[in-house]
Amino acid sequence: MAMTRTAAPPTADSTAFEGTSGHTARDAKSLAARLRRIASEPFLHFTVLGALVFAGHGLVTRTLDVPTVDVSVSKQRELARLFEQRQRRAPNDTEREQLIRRYVEDEALFREGLRLSLVHTDPMLRAQVIARVRGMLQAEIEQRQPTDIELQSFYEAHLSDYAIPETISYREYLIRSGPDADGDSRRLLSMLERQEAVDGAGMPIPTDHSRRSGAELASLYGPELAHELWTLPSGSWQALRSSSGVHVVRVAERTAASEPSLATIREQVSSDYRKDRTARAFQAELTRLTSKWRVQIEEQP
Repeated sequence: MAMTRTAAPPTADSTAFEGTSGHTARDAKSLAARLRRIASEPFLHFTVLGALVFAGHGLVTRTLDVPTVDVSVSKQRELARLFEQRQRRAPNDTEREQLIRRYVEDEALFREGLRLSLVHTDPMLRAQVIARVRGMLQAEIEQRQPTDIELQSFYEAHLSDYAIPETISYREYLIRSGPDADGDSRRLLSMLERQEAVDGAGMPIPTDHSRRSGAELASLYGPELAHELWTLPSGSWQALRSSSGVHVVRVAERTAASEPSLATIREQVSSDYRKDRTARAFQAELTRLTSKWRVQIEEQP
């Protein structure tokens, strides 16, 4: 900042005292005495001291208000290390300066984002922060292997989850809906009952279904056709109709429901146990966090 000095203009007091008389001298002495009395007043001392403190505080506050980005030696080393990992070499002096400048720019942008409260107004950014914190909390949960007693207890409590349901295995020919669907299905059924080869006879390619449960059949065909198929006797060809066409099927095998032993599915039970333990521990941590907050839910109008 350029600074210039100029001569001070003559004061009114200096002009007034030129050619003073005895009367003006007495006035001057009286004024000086009054000034000395005022200067000795404690109130004046307090006022001046307060003004100095206020001015000093304003100067310090303005200095502290200046935003500062500290680029420590450890941060510079971290930036250089990341550069070396990407480029497989150490940065030169110019690149080091560029790394620092980019860091400062990124830090300024980050702080501007905080000032604008983007984490509260940007749904995607908010979701990313939530996911990051969720992942951090889950990573802190202990991931030790369960004991035999813990596995056995968990297995017995969730035995229904591991039970193998009754299933059927069958072969299916599907003749699509059309004017010739009924005639083609009767011809196919006759050939199958006589155990004649149907390959190359213009018939559809069969599909073999292995160990389908009742729930899977309902998902494939709907509840009505699934029930008809489920109740078919084993070993004979049958024609079932649906909106898709005619299903010529033969149930080959029925497998009874069973409960696998812990030894045969130990790895799966162990994985399920760890997932369950992690979920319960994470929920407990969420409960602890949310318990600190007072929640106000506005009633619907």
